[in-house]
Amino acid sequence: MKYFVEVYHKHDYGAHKENGIKKRLQSVGLKDISEVKSYTIYQIDGDYAPAQIENIAKALLADPVLETYAVNPPKPKNIFKVEVWIRDSSTDVVGESVTDAIETLGFKRPQSVRVANAFNIDGKFDEAALEAAIKKTFVNEVVNKFTVLR
Repeated sequence: MKYFVEVYHKHDYGAHKENGIKKRLQSVGLKDISEVKSYTIYQIDGDYAPAQIENIAKALLADPVLETYAVNPPKPKNIFKVEVWIRDSSTDVVGESVTDAIETLGFKRPQSVRVANAFNIDGKFDEAALEAAIKKTFVNEVVNKFTVLR
């Protein structure tokens, strides 16, 4: 089964990163951005019970001081969600490290772990303008794939 664990910054710990993302997108023409939230998604493919995924997220993926997490959260409403993944044909070294760490924690080795950078972006622009800005700033199309959801 595939599980998605999203890891978010608590409070304003990610504000400097999110302000940088907003400025990068504005610099390539996406001007009317009201808010950016950034986080990491871990796609874990393995035979685990939900409680085991919770334990993996808590013990390995999220720093309890700085971060929170959600397992298989619902999609945000009325804002754009952008996910930037390493292509399946490219090596996801962070995913491989997480795979090894899960096994080191005593859990069964997952079939795979993939990692994405994700952004929730709110503002007055259309999907085509957002896609163009994402391609210019966060995607190397040789090694990355991305999705935009609304």
